Amino acid sequence: MTAQPSSGVAMADTAARALGGTPVVDDHGHALEAPEAAAPRRRRGRPPGARAKTTERPITADDVAFLRATVQGVDARVAAEQYLSYLGVAIERKAADTYGDQLRGRVLAMASTWPELAEQAAIVWPEGAHPAVTGADQALASPAPGGPAADTRPSLQEFAERFDADMYSEAELIELYEEEFGAAAPHTEANRPAPEPNPAAAEAGTGDFRRKLQALDWMDRRLAVRPQREDAVAQWLQLTPVQTQALRDAGVVSLGDLRDWMALKGVRWWNAIPRYGRVRGRRLQGWLDQSGILPGNGLEEPVRAPAGEIQVHSGQLVPFGEIVWPPALQGAVGGFRGTVNTLGAQDDLQAILAWFGTLRDNSPATQEVYRRAIERLALWAITERGRAISALESPDLQMFFDFLRKPPAHWVQTRVRTRAASDWRPLKGPLSAAGMLQTSVAVRQMLTYWYGTGYLALNPAVGMRGPKRTEVKMDVMRSFSAQDKEVIRTVVTSMDDGPRKRRLIAMIRLLQTAGLRRDEAARMTWSNLERMRIDGEASDSWALRFEGKGKVERIVPLQDATIEALEAHRADRIALAESGDLDAFKNLEPARMPLLGILDERLAGKSEGSAGDLPHNARREGNADGGLSAARIYGLLKEFFGKCAKIAGPKSSDFLAASTHWLRHTFAHDTIAANEGQDGALAVAQALLGHADINTTMIYVKAELSSRKETVDKIQSIV
Repeated sequence: MTAQPSSGVAMADTAARALGGTPVVDDHGHALEAPEAAAPRRRRGRPPGARAKTTERPITADDVAFLRATVQGVDARVAAEQYLSYLGVAIERKAADTYGDQLRGRVLAMASTWPELAEQAAIVWPEGAHPAVTGADQALASPAPGGPAADTRPSLQEFAERFDADMYSEAELIELYEEEFGAAAPHTEANRPAPEPNPAAAEAGTGDFRRKLQALDWMDRRLAVRPQREDAVAQWLQLTPVQTQALRDAGVVSLGDLRDWMALKGVRWWNAIPRYGRVRGRRLQGWLDQSGILPGNGLEEPVRAPAGEIQVHSGQLVPFGEIVWPPALQGAVGGFRGTVNTLGAQDDLQAILAWFGTLRDNSPATQEVYRRAIERLALWAITERGRAISALESPDLQMFFDFLRKPPAHWVQTRVRTRAASDWRPLKGPLSAAGMLQTSVAVRQMLTYWYGTGYLALNPAVGMRGPKRTEVKMDVMRSFSAQDKEVIRTVVTSMDDGPRKRRLIAMIRLLQTAGLRRDEAARMTWSNLERMRIDGEASDSWALRFEGKGKVERIVPLQDATIEALEAHRADRIALAESGDLDAFKNLEPARMPLLGILDERLAGKSEGSAGDLPHNARREGNADGGLSAARIYGLLKEFFGKCAKIAGPKSSDFLAASTHWLRHTFAHDTIAANEGQDGALAVAQALLGHADINTTMIYVKAELSSRKETVDKIQSIV
């Protein structure tokens, strides 16, 4: 490929730069030659009469897919990861939560001069036109007839609000602003196409959900644009000025140029774009491939298997959001697909995301477990079985579970890696009995849901038996014995006195004498503490009140020794804040202070990530309150139990396998032992543990608060 301009967009770029401005293209990315603009070429899926303006990303088919997923109840971040990940950091994390509102504003701006679109938008957003259409959006949607539009360019501050707070420096923002608004763009108004029959109107009164999906289908056909080889890169991708210049220097103007350049640069092409990175690079390349923008003639083409057959190799094992679904395996037709479904799903991916939307009332941990299960099913179906998920038969499902019991080496990750690493793998070894059970439940629930909504005509999971649940011996296999507790005390006593020792003591006491799960401990703040009222009388005792697993409210009494340990840890963090070591949290409100917090703020700030595949290289959001994450609590205790294993010697197998949950099991065991022989002992234990099983709900209310307090006081602290 040469650097010579190869499209109308490139010629416009050259002409515009000769005049000291930016290239002027229409809504669809087509160049308007200077000085006279050619009529924009019509393309399927877009109304004619596009208005000229500086490069502006239109409403895309991916945008509509994102909206469809959120209407179906899918979390905005999950939907953005699946459909908009090629946009990079501009759509990641918190930006995804507001992207739907931005899309709504853009659609409503266009709808102000397009009655048919306004009718569809009213169906999708019946609550009205909030957020209000901005002046800039309104100007783009309906310029003044017969004359130039008023200057509606935003201020630099308003322009900066499009991006994350620390995404660009002020100089880069100014450069981006000048690139976008440096040249005035003429506004013209043309006739709209003849109205297409309104599918949503025919369904009026038959169900809001179906009408919304039909309205989105209308938008997909009439409004949404799809990427083409000749489209300008700037029309689709959000790049920094430095990245944009690097591509221009390489002669890359259009998406076709970009794809050809990728093929020429080789597998690590992203290294030639400053601060682009492998993760964004893989997502962008997958999006281009899935959009049908492939390397041109004469350039090396990725080896592709015949339709319906997939070559199996570990390079295809990527996280769910980065899977490139081969057309033959998308499940659009064939298999057990039903003819009509209430999800509005057109393929397996949309049906999966619709099912993910039904999980939003589950705990975050349960949602993550189920998503990982379906991720493994999708990867196995595509790379190992070569079938769409909706075409899997009952024997296929059995093959999948057998596969998880004895996975091949290329599925197993042997070193600690982030999900963004090139050598990431779906498994860390054969799936445990608990993991098999969770995966079985997730797969059966999803397939049953698909069948119930009409997406599947038959349910291959009918009659499928999940793995047999194995019994767990709490007092031997998953809890600490009296000898183990003595080892723990010895190791804690031998530690140097200081903030880290005091934090460890607070952590152990909170988990072992209150029975909290690690994710519960991670989200506890001092606002969760309250004075206990026992038999209607105020007391000097403290308890934690919070919503536990299964959305069950829990009131957990705390021992005085646990309160003392937590207060000592809090005093350490206050002292570190005053000395400047935790300066970022010195103004944190006392009630928002976490019960278990960090002692070093160096990894608390927001980071876009760095080169490398280890956890500290990963992109991360800033730590708002300085609390320890559930993963960090787990890591600190695993490290501590490793030290205990060395002290315990040859009989240290328990400590090598121990985790945070062992402290909870120890609490359960000690609770039952403390109340042995007393009436209602089991009821007290179940209330303290916060089990949400519906069959034991009535038992919770029978456990008196005074009994819970007496039971907790009988438990001897390890440290």
